[in-house]
This record gives sequence, structure tokens and C-alpha cells, in this order.
Amino acid sequence: MRYDLLDLRLFLHVVEARSITLGAERTHLALPSASARIKALEDRLGTSLLIRHARGVRPTPTGLILERHARAILQRLEILTQDLAGAVADSRTRVRLLANGAAVMEHLDEPLADFLQAQPRVDVDVEELPSPRIVRALREGRADLGIFVAAPGAEGLQVRPFRADPLVLVAAPGSLPFRDGEAVDFAGLLEQPFVGLSRGNALQLHVEAQAAQWGRELAIRIRVPSPVQACALVARGLGIAILPAASLARAGRGLALASHPLSDAWARRELVVGCRDFAELSPAATALLEVLVGGG
Repeated sequence: MRYDLLDLRLFLHVVEARSITLGAERTHLALPSASARIKALEDRLGTSLLIRHARGVRPTPTGLILERHARAILQRLEILTQDLAGAVADSRTRVRLLANGAAVMEHLDEPLADFLQAQPRVDVDVEELPSPRIVRALREGRADLGIFVAAPGAEGLQVRPFRADPLVLVAAPGSLPFRDGEAVDFAGLLEQPFVGLSRGNALQLHVEAQAAQWGRELAIRIRVPSPVQACALVARGLGIAILPAASLARAGRGLALASHPLSDAWARRELVVGCRDFAELSPAATALLEVLVGGG
């Protein structure tokens, strides 16, 4: 049986959007044409690919098989396109990199600058996403590489170490009954006022989820967009904050602050760089991977 690439792209867009109408728009097809293509594909296979319901559509078990193979086929075509483009002297290649907030803010400037200087015909698209969404996007073949917090849920992806990213308690000196540098338990901080990051910030959600494990909500006096602002307010004695150690080193420069490692296992985070299969990366993406993992 022969498969039309446009049908495969359409089917993936429909599955991602959970809507034939939105899938048709993303594929730049009229709705009647898109519906006819899906129906013809189902007729050729002799089975349904989508379950239609009031809120849209979702793939059948057969549809899930087609989705998996369609993503692999289209990803291989993208790699083929990049490899062929790289053979042309004046061509440019683009690598898609997803990274969580800590990686974007604290760890990527130098390796990306080194890579781009060494690869003048390669461009890099960097998009910041929370770690769970990065894992999902990599599984779906929507990026070449991703940098995310190593945690359960990344099964099926290949990963290599990137950077340690431990979380630390930040406080005004003398405001808490701990010796300088003493490790502290998060549970012992739940009575304290907090300076938090913005609602929806992945790190802040992670910290608040740990408080919920103890049946508590953090007493957040103020939320701010960045670690720089959080450190400035903590230094004024307005509360404590939980931040990546790398963020504190940059954002707390010149401020009177005390920091304490958190003894909780969830705070000893490790960032990894991963993808579905390192062997299937394009030459440009492989070169970027080597720069990322070689600069620890």
C-alpha cells in the first residue's frame, strides 16, 4: 500500500489538534478535502483511524500505530532534507532545541555561542518549555534535542548528562536559625513567608507541589518574574525563596544573602540532554549534542 505524505501530515495535525477542522487548517486544506482524505485513508486500510465524539476526535488503536510511524517517517524526511542541504556549499541547516527555564537562563549562553562560532552555516531555534512538555515533544518528534530535568516519565528517550541543577534555600543573613551553609529540610520551612516566582513558572509549580505533599500551601507574600527580583526582595527580609544554585550565583551577585542546600532528594536535580534516538540525529544536531555534553 502506498501512503501520501500529505495524508500523513494531515493525520498528525488532526491527532495533535484533536480536531479535523483544526488539522485541516494547519495542513492548509479545506475541511471537505481534509475529511475526504481521512475517509479515503480509512477505506484503504479497512478500519477506523479516529473516534469521533462531541469534543473532537482521538485516535483508535490502529490510529495510534499510524501516528507513531507517520512521525518517524516525517522526521526521517526532515533529517534527509537537512543532510542534503548540508551538502550544498551555500545552504543553511537549522537545529530545534527545547530547554527548560534553568537551562535557558543559566547554562546555554556559552555552549551555544561556541557552537554557532564553530558552525557558521547552522542556525539554532531555542524554545523554553517546562520539562514534562519537552519530554512529550521529543517523543512526538517535534524537536531535535531537549534539555530537561531527569525524572521518572522520560522512559523511551535516550539521554546524556548536561549539568547539575540543585535547588537551594535563599534567605537574608541571620533571618533563620541555621548556620551558614547548613543543609535544611524543606518541611521545616513551611511556616516561613516566601518570595515566589510567577504563577505558571515550572520551578515554582514544582516547589508548591512539594508543599502540597505535606498538605500545606506556601505563604507567598509576593510573586516576581525572575530570580533577580526574588533575590533583591529576599535581601530586604521580605521572605525566603527556593532557587537553582546557578541562578543564585548570578542573580544574588552583590547582595547580602545566605544560602543553604536543601536535603530533600527532589532538590538535587540533574539536567540531561535527550532525544528519541541519538543515532538518528542529523549531523548538525549531533555536533550540537557533543558541544552541550562536553562543556560541563
